Amino acid sequence: MTSIGTIREFHTRNFKVIVDAIIEHDLDISWDDTDETRKGLENGSLTAFCARVRVIHKPTGSVLGSEFLGNCIYRDIADFQDHRECAKQTREYEAQSQKIVCGSYFSQMVSEAISEARRSLDSLCRTHRRKGAK
Repeated sequence: MTSIGTIREFHTRNFKVIVDAIIEHDLDISWDDTDETRKGLENGSLTAFCARVRVIHKPTGSVLGSEFLGNCIYRDIADFQDHRECAKQTREYEAQSQKIVCGSYFSQMVSEAISEARRSLDSLCRTHRRKGAK
């Protein structure tokens, strides 16, 4: 899978989390009734990609968790990282006593990949002993 570019990367002691954009091989813009999106993709003002999150175990280099979201279309791949704007908007709604939550594909995907990595690591660390083994 060819990476177009890194959207965000961060590290912990044992893990590296990479959010990047990879080439979208199955783009669907059938919903684009006005051709505005198609024109934007053709003239370069919009970029289509598949967002990928990987949680990599540093000591082994193994990918323990991942998430993918295809058919992403943004002006720039960095715009996919919208969690700060969503959190700000949610706080504004809360200040107005509105029960509206602005969601973010970015933070949801990172959270899901980390959860999968934790389950994978837990599974790998469990030891199984045969019945009667000493």
